[in-house]
Amino acid sequence: MKSADARQFVLDFFKELTGGNAACWDRVADDATWKLIAQASDYPYPSDYTKASYRKLVEDSVKDFPSGLRFTITGTTAEDDRVAIEAESYGMTRSGKLYNNMYHLLLLLDNGKIKTVREYLDSGHATEVLGRNSRLPAQDP
Repeated sequence: MKSADARQFVLDFFKELTGGNAACWDRVADDATWKLIAQASDYPYPSDYTKASYRKLVEDSVKDFPSGLRFTITGTTAEDDRVAIEAESYGMTRSGKLYNNMYHLLLLLDNGKIKTVREYLDSGHATEVLGRNSRLPAQDP
């Protein structure tokens, strides 16, 4: 895939994802992996996800943000089938805390689908705002 096409493909995925369009998951390979790179030892989420378990994490998080969680892409870089995204989230939790995190994601595409995602974020902020208890198992049941 050409760099410009890969970038647009990934941007379209995030637009659909943040808009609640379930069709976004058609852009993800069935055997895709999603890794959250988090440094906080008490980070409340597992690090490794499959397509199904990451989708569940996203869908379950809706209840934590009754007014929604805005996800804004602030920069992109693309080279062949590798797309890097810089982004920021912003939303109020159900408990009234502001969640405003920064992200860097590296997405690798294979055969026209998202195959691998490595998501870097401020795990300390996530732990502080979202809690310290594990919320979702890393693997599918």
